[in-house]
Amino acid sequence: MSPLARSGCLRRALLVLALLAGGVGSCPAPALAVARADTTARVQALLRWARDALALETVEDRQRAVRDLEEALRLQPANPELWLERGRAYEIGGFEKEARACFEKAIGLAPRRPDAYARLGLAWKREWLRRLDPAALDKAIANLRQVTALRPYDSRTWLRLVPLLYEHGDLAGAAAAAERSLAARPSFPEGLLARAYLAWRRGEVERADSTFTRALALLPPAARARFDDLAPIAGEAAEARVAAGGPDSLRRFWKRLDPDPTSRENEMRLEYWSRVAHALFLFEDPLHPDLDARADLYLRYGPPQSVRLNPPDTPLYFQYRSAAPGPPNAEGRSLSVQDYPLIAEAWDYPELGMRVVLQDRALSGRYERPVTRDFDPLSAPDPRILARRGDLLALDGGLAVFPTLPPPAQRIEVRGTLMRFEGARGPRLLVQVRAPGAPSDTLWARWAVLDSAGREVSRDAEPLGLSLCHPTEQRLAEFSAELPAGAYDVTVSVRDPHRRRGLFRAGATLAARAPGLALSDVVLSCGTPEVLTSGGTVRLESNPEARIPAGAPLVVYFEIYRLAPGADGLASFEYEYTVRRVLESAEGKRKPAAQAALTSTSATRVETQVGTLRRQFVTVPAQTLTPGRYQLEVRVRDLVAGAQVQRFLEFVRE
Repeated sequence: MSPLARSGCLRRALLVLALLAGGVGSCPAPALAVARADTTARVQALLRWARDALALETVEDRQRAVRDLEEALRLQPANPELWLERGRAYEIGGFEKEARACFEKAIGLAPRRPDAYARLGLAWKREWLRRLDPAALDKAIANLRQVTALRPYDSRTWLRLVPLLYEHGDLAGAAAAAERSLAARPSFPEGLLARAYLAWRRGEVERADSTFTRALALLPPAARARFDDLAPIAGEAAEARVAAGGPDSLRRFWKRLDPDPTSRENEMRLEYWSRVAHALFLFEDPLHPDLDARADLYLRYGPPQSVRLNPPDTPLYFQYRSAAPGPPNAEGRSLSVQDYPLIAEAWDYPELGMRVVLQDRALSGRYERPVTRDFDPLSAPDPRILARRGDLLALDGGLAVFPTLPPPAQRIEVRGTLMRFEGARGPRLLVQVRAPGAPSDTLWARWAVLDSAGREVSRDAEPLGLSLCHPTEQRLAEFSAELPAGAYDVTVSVRDPHRRRGLFRAGATLAARAPGLALSDVVLSCGTPEVLTSGGTVRLESNPEARIPAGAPLVVYFEIYRLAPGADGLASFEYEYTVRRVLESAEGKRKPAAQAALTSTSATRVETQVGTLRRQFVTVPAQTLTPGRYQLEVRVRDLVAGAQVQRFLEFVRE
């Protein structure tokens, strides 16, 4: 190598060293920093402009926002904030698939950004509500769980998990999420609402009531108004009347509907509040703050048995008629009819004989009732089903329906008999209830009696004892009270330590005591007189099902009052019983058969005794009766005074 070449290499080496040392070549570094600062400022300006445009909520402004974001992404393609904002712009425009792709891109660039997972989780929730795809629900839950993993004290995200886990069938997980929400913010009213309605769904009645009371007191007035709004279930007119009456009118409204007056809590109101809370959480959407027809339907009837997307028997289009210019030789304007696509959901309530179709005409995920002049009978509960279902309460002819009993998993099957006798001071009301239970089980019963004005006239509680007729399978409780003549509403509730509940409710009318011969109700007994009498004491135990097993006799009990004594001081009377088969007409109405050929059995007996009161068991040989429904008539004649009274009882021969 020549000396000149060696000197050139040396100069280049010295130049490199100078550049590295910041000497001669130090000028490009500030220029690069300035360029980068200019790029960042430009990106921030574009991002700010895009956000301002999105706030204007017009199509043109959304398009401008997308253009600004695309320019910003050209400058900084690895900026996750830009991808999140671009996904938000697509969401607002209704491009859900593109929005989810943007959120996923942001997660790929910044795997530990909780807000990216939150946006993607809400996007999948929206997709699940629109398309009913179980995979979308799973993805929504998974992404929101990722948020809580990165941000464990994010109360709002824990709350958003609650309705999704509940709809996924994970009641325990939903309750745990509500508790985590409250652990982060103990006085968070929405978190308290979630705890309250999940407590109700788990059968924790007292806890649900106290938590709802606390939560509603903390809610802002506008949010609280949703829980007091009766229009969805009682109609606009009823809502106006109650609102005009103030808080007292609202309390009276719910008191009239309370299915269990034996408890301090109003179970009907708790069910409604639970529906409101779940609908608010489930259908909450920051893009569409107002609830749609799905929430309204949920408030009225609760959860459907199933929801079907685009059922095959439902049209997937609607017609829009618009005025169009007519032909040159025509006067006025003509109508133009065009078909537009829609998405339909069918909410099935087979237990009510009802199927309600909802339509998403804008293809935006918001559903409304179909616009039609024709009434669809399937869109309302079947009145024949409501008439047969004693465990359902229909408001305003079926505008809303509520259960009067707990769900089957939380229910104790209670059977009861209401009996009317005479006491020392007037009419005596006796109620017996039976519930399944072994001798070692602990069950408690409470009863409450309300008069026709809704005032409580009697209340008591006691543990259920053994049944004489079914000592290893059934438990029995009995309540009685002497009351003035009038109409009463009688309720007996049964509970166990496992939060299971049962209810027996019936109306009773007590007649004023009249002079002369009188007869109590005829009570179908579950046992023979030998089992129910001991040492002159009668232990009455009714047969609440009013069903006689094959081969068993028919045993009834009744009391006769104010028998007239004869000249010898003895009362003499005659009782006669007659069993007739009950015929059922095509309309479902029952009536006893009048023909002698259908009279199954009858007998007459004369008795004499000292005293004016008679307690009487009668055993009817019913073994020869064929299976079916029958009516027993008991007629008593006072052979001294000549007076006569009669009572009837229906039963089923198995």
